[in-house]
Amino acid sequence: MSQIDQFLNSLKRSLKAKNILYRDLAKALNLSESSVKRILSNKSLSLERLEEICRVTDISFSEVVRSANLEEANQAFTLTDEQEKALAENARLLHYFMMLQEGKTPQKIEREYQIASSESKKYLFQLDRLNLIELHPRDKVKLKHHGFLRFRRDGPVGKALFEQTKTNYLNYDFKSEDYLRFSFIKLSAPTLAKYKTKLERLMMEIQEESRYEAEHNVAVTDVGILLAFRPWQHSYMSAIKKKE
Repeated sequence: MSQIDQFLNSLKRSLKAKNILYRDLAKALNLSESSVKRILSNKSLSLERLEEICRVTDISFSEVVRSANLEEANQAFTLTDEQEKALAENARLLHYFMMLQEGKTPQKIEREYQIASSESKKYLFQLDRLNLIELHPRDKVKLKHHGFLRFRRDGPVGKALFEQTKTNYLNYDFKSEDYLRFSFIKLSAPTLAKYKTKLERLMMEIQEESRYEAEHNVAVTDVGILLAFRPWQHSYMSAIKKKE
């Protein structure tokens, strides 16, 4: 993602945080809503127009820049096979590392979770040896990677998580407040590739939203989001066979 894309995403998040809709911004700028949508998707947005948007919405330009810089630092990253293998072999170590990635300190983890200080220190030393963190005196931690941790599908942790997804995630009675939408359709390879890219962008947008809410202490709920497609046909749809 380019820096311009990051900046525009940051500006859109700032508008959303202030509950400013495109039609509200359009009215303040004396433009049509379609014009505003075009401006916010146009990478040639002028500084004059940007200054005007910040003025009429009372949004700080520096805050938008800061948030864009955070987005740049929060791109996806993966781990080595050795690192993933160590995490896959110890569920508590994996959970501990994930909490560190979420910004929790060792002290906070010890206070809020069922873990002894001795076990916490053991995990810190292990993560330091794996080059996942830098451990400093008084259990101060510096993360080696910043951003969204993405486990590879064919990696040790990825395989374990995928097995859990297959056996547990869909084995659930989805309620009205949950969301489940399934469709079987026919699409060409180029169209599938196009929508795969769109789904990747959607997931990144959701992850960015999650990061923003975490930074602003918004009350949240743990949610699992599954985006997938594969060659498949329901058995009902093959009850009547095609003629050879």
